[in-house]
Amino acid sequence: MALNTTTAPNVELMSALSTLLEAGKYSDLTIKCGARKFAVHRALICSRSGFFDGACSNAFREAQSGIIDLSEDDEEAVEHMVNYFYHLDYLSPPKSKRRSRGYSTATNPMSPTSPTEFRPYDAVFPRKKLNLAFVEDPLLATAAANILTPTQPTADPFPDASQTTPAASVPSSAFHSRNISLASTISTASSMSRPLTPPNDGSPLDLRLKIPPSVDSAVGDLEADRLEETIDEVEPDTQHPYLVTHCKVYAIAEKYGIAGLKSLARAKFGSQMAVHFNSHEFADAIQDVYDTTVDGDRGLRDVVIQTFREHPELAHRKDVEYAVKDTPGLAWELFRVGWGLPIV
Repeated sequence: MALNTTTAPNVELMSALSTLLEAGKYSDLTIKCGARKFAVHRALICSRSGFFDGACSNAFREAQSGIIDLSEDDEEAVEHMVNYFYHLDYLSPPKSKRRSRGYSTATNPMSPTSPTEFRPYDAVFPRKKLNLAFVEDPLLATAAANILTPTQPTADPFPDASQTTPAASVPSSAFHSRNISLASTISTASSMSRPLTPPNDGSPLDLRLKIPPSVDSAVGDLEADRLEETIDEVEPDTQHPYLVTHCKVYAIAEKYGIAGLKSLARAKFGSQMAVHFNSHEFADAIQDVYDTTVDGDRGLRDVVIQTFREHPELAHRKDVEYAVKDTPGLAWELFRVGWGLPIV
């Protein structure tokens, strides 16, 4: 396929970066993780991460030895991080290398150039997306709750017996049953008077996070443009969930301050969750989301909450039940969602 004059320079640059990683030529820094070693380049790594910039710029051992040991991190996540530095993507071979690595467009059903009939993903699995406009700033959801026109208060499910009339009384079983259905609680959340976080308005989900400009604005703009294209082209892997993998990548991107990778990991996590919410990885993934992120980081947490809202039947799974019980942060947020209360 011929390249036009606007895309050819970008393809040439990305191809050159891929070659640098594969060949290790001109490498002046080594990232070590367990038995793995990655020959990288300071100019590319340090300009994208404050952590690596500090490690290589100051009088630290790493700056002198040229070796940064990340053995405490997950090896798979480190590998994906390194691939992102050079490809602006991970878990997807560079487009220019797909044929040479066995990614034949004739056999890859996700390839838009496949000669076989290709059905767009949206036609097979309609995307259910949420609008994160109200949770870009956690204060917005709280502010919205305070300025809404007052409505009839929601009845207290456990009222004081002395203030309850027979007609409005709650059946005694409600007090004694210890098997209140989380599924039924979540499914009725949309009828509550308070706003939900994330909102349940059926608006499209914007899976991108804001990418702060890098020190060099020119490099930052180029990376942002390429990353936006990559995120727009994200399509789920229908065979493998990769939910836990994307959680790990999101966590390592946050740890080392790589905003673009964090945004991409979130887009991939949301895309995979829409297809693989019923997979065996779901329970482990939702625990990882809450174990590896702080309360104010809504990136992956809102995807999890929205998935429960759209698929309340997940609460009937035993593995999900155990995961929720072992994850207080998730249990608390699902409780608030069930009552129609804002999470933040």
